[in-house]
Amino acid sequence: MGIGERIRRAIEARNLSLKEAAKTCDISYSSLQNWVGGLREPRPDALVAIGSQLGISIDWLLTGDGRMFRVEGEVQASSEAYADSARERAVMALFRLLPDEDQREIEFVIAGKKRLLDIERRLNDLSAVMADGKSSI
Repeated sequence: MGIGERIRRAIEARNLSLKEAAKTCDISYSSLQNWVGGLREPRPDALVAIGSQLGISIDWLLTGDGRMFRVEGEVQASSEAYADSARERAVMALFRLLPDEDQREIEFVIAGKKRLLDIERRLNDLSAVMADGKSSI
């Protein structure tokens, strides 16, 4: 997985569209599109902006190794990351108590929701591209 794919995953992990991520990180939308599309490599200052604004580890962005989410000092995680992991542990504990058939049904629903979110993100990206194209005419 290249750096562009890791940037896309980081944006998706924060449930942002490319346009929203560009605005949040103060990066041009077209630059972000080029990086995610593998057409260009991001500048170091852009990686720092993505890391700091989205709470993503720079090491992970560069190499894909380690944790995606930034951890302050290895001991103290951000309150948001801690809340997510506690919630995830609770959900997984409940999930493991369910019979296999119910687990498969939940997996199916989650996969469907993920597909819908991907379609929505792509539609938002296409809408932004269309709007950019109309404004340049």
